[in-house]
Amino acid sequence: MFKNLTNFTHKRSWKEAIGFYLAYLLIGFILGAVVGLGYYLVTGSNNHSSEYHLGTLVALIFVVTLSFVVINAKGAWKFGYVLLALLSGILGGFGGALLGLIPVAYLTTRENKKVLGETTPSQLI
Repeated sequence: MFKNLTNFTHKRSWKEAIGFYLAYLLIGFILGAVVGLGYYLVTGSNNHSSEYHLGTLVALIFVVTLSFVVINAKGAWKFGYVLLALLSGILGGFGGALLGLIPVAYLTTRENKKVLGETTPSQLI
């Protein structure tokens, strides 16, 4: 279930996608906590509204970046997959990593479009 978490070319089963979701949700929570704590230590502010907005921004950047990393690793630059990556950002804006990682987990279940062992022209010289 938690195998190949950093192998973004791997085509995951639904069980593996759920493991991917849970692992990266934990990473997203930790990332948000670290950024929030850093913000608090730098500003000394107890303004929870700005901390909430900062956490939302961190989640949005995290899920969109992760979506495009998965798409790029799989070589699946289809219009629908790019829309899913943008949808992950929209969901991340509303529900943080909790909602934003759902499209990312789905993208990991898609087929890898890159051909392994493919030779590029620069490798022929």
